[in-house]
Amino acid sequence: EEKLIDNVNVMSEYFIKIAKTIPQIKAIKGRGLMLGLEFDFEVGDLRKKLIYDNHIFTGGASNKKLLRILPPLTVRKEHINMFFEALIEVLADIEVASLQEE
Repeated sequence: EEKLIDNVNVMSEYFIKIAKTIPQIKAIKGRGLMLGLEFDFEVGDLRKKLIYDNHIFTGGASNKKLLRILPPLTVRKEHINMFFEALIEVLADIEVASLQEE
């Protein structure tokens, strides 16, 4: 039980450290591993691409610009790395698509 709590604290710090390096993320909300990443655009398309293209499930929120992250308490750094690699890739795809629409 204590190891789970220790893991939550370590992984939460790790997650937040990486999230802060991604310029599209405007705010990081939540506590422990119940986290939300806030963007300056609605995240519906982002969520769809994450689940369909990368098989990563994220939660929605009443704030349409918030991407909810609810990993298991046993999450490891490699899982967090996989999430952020996919997120960065999808953000780049969305950016390219929006530029092409202009």
